Amino acid sequence: MEVLSQSQIDDLLNSLTSGDVDITAVGDEPAAKKVKEYDFKTPKRFTKENLKIVNSVYENYSRQLSTYLTSLLRLFVNVELVNVEELRYSEFSNAMPDSVMFGMGEMIFPGSPEENNIMIMDISRATTFAVIERLLGGSGDGLTVSRDFTEIEISLMDSVFKGVFPRMSDAWASYFELDTRYRKIETNSRLAQGIAPDETVVIIVLDILVKETQGNITICVPAVCLEDVIKKINSQYLRNLKTINSASDKERQALVLKYLSESELELRGIIGEVEVSLGDVVYLNVGDILQLNKPIGSPVSLYVGESCWFKGAIGVQRRKKAIRIAEVL
Repeated sequence: MEVLSQSQIDDLLNSLTSGDVDITAVGDEPAAKKVKEYDFKTPKRFTKENLKIVNSVYENYSRQLSTYLTSLLRLFVNVELVNVEELRYSEFSNAMPDSVMFGMGEMIFPGSPEENNIMIMDISRATTFAVIERLLGGSGDGLTVSRDFTEIEISLMDSVFKGVFPRMSDAWASYFELDTRYRKIETNSRLAQGIAPDETVVIIVLDILVKETQGNITICVPAVCLEDVIKKINSQYLRNLKTINSASDKERQALVLKYLSESELELRGIIGEVEVSLGDVVYLNVGDILQLNKPIGSPVSLYVGESCWFKGAIGVQRRKKAIRIAEVL
């Protein structure tokens, strides 16, 4: 939606008054359809859920990087995640100038592809010179120069990369155990090798503020390597979910058995049965004998509630009548 200025509004009203603009013709113009371009040669390899994992990891990494660089430079440094997107490596490399500050590293984990685990971290020129100036005792305001980096400056940035790369593995630790190892510095983007030009990569852009100097840290990870990591994260999540569910089932089973074991049930031992009339029951006295339907020595039926669970034999235990269970039904 475009907001018109006062002069534009006045010109539009004058045109309508003079008849230069046909209102009906304007109203009859069909609305343009919005078309979203899609490249079938390089389809997207990551879903929104997968990119959410990457976003979460590098938001955590941004916070760790802010803390580390602030303590290293003794100067407030703020790092924030700006964007995560898929590109072809040629698009990334073509956008880079010849003179760069590349940190070349690897993402190592069990089963990682040796040829596709290369990582590239690019620190913008303004940020690089601000860091170098601060490490050499300067104010950290940065320099505006267009020359190549000297050996001393490369050595200083080498020590910085050695500190920032391992912290990336700490950021991944909440999802998956992997190791991000730093290998070397490359100051010429055309000499950085290891990723094919047409290969899909994931670009993570971090915004960094060193005192008054604004810059970027760009991390390039091959999509093949990142796909393997996310697959392992998903499979690990499913395994953990199954373990949690099985543990929950065992806890529920133990809880049910606990409540059942504490419930009270009536246990009855039936020696035998006999049918008598109500009149005979009225005239029964102490010492009268009732003849049961079972002979002496027959098994006694033990009922739990209304169900017969056991068969047993009647006897005496510590001068009290008792029934010994002989069979479980």
